[in-house]
Amino acid sequence: MSRAAAPEPDPDDAWGPWRPTPPQGWAPQDDSTPPHGGTPAGRTPGRGAPRPRPTGRPTPPSGFPGTGGFPTSGMPRAYRRDRLARPRRRLVAVARVLAGGLVVLAIAVIAAPYLLGGPGAGTDTVAGHVVAAVLAIGATAVAAHRRTPSGPALAAAAAVPVILLVVLSTSWWA
Repeated sequence: MSRAAAPEPDPDDAWGPWRPTPPQGWAPQDDSTPPHGGTPAGRTPGRGAPRPRPTGRPTPPSGFPGTGGFPTSGMPRAYRRDRLARPRRRLVAVARVLAGGLVVLAIAVIAAPYLLGGPGAGTDTVAGHVVAAVLAIGATAVAAHRRTPSGPALAAAAAVPVILLVVLSTSWWA
């Protein structure tokens, strides 16, 4: 009866009674990965040495969009390349900034009498600012929606500066 008793698990031990297997106990892999990105023989290719290219690399057919290949008439709309994508994104970004400015103006017109303790703007001015802010936000939402065709999206994004100029000319520069 010289059997040694199993050690009591340490209550502060995060692993508890379970212990991870050391790397020596792991099963050997079929194709071993060399350490630190070296070659299987253990040598690392020197700087400037040509790397071997894999053979059988597929080359794209000439029919991919952008290479003058497939016609887009029979393709679903989601796969067509939008030729106005970059100007549309830029105009939508500008429209969003201007719509945010209109929202700030509407909040300022509403909050000014309470913060400054004066009579403030009239009801028509406050309503005009709120309506303009809502219209500008709606126009940017239409312009930024991915299913909106490019023409209406550009028109909606271009409407935001017009709304801003109307508000500024009727309420602020008058």
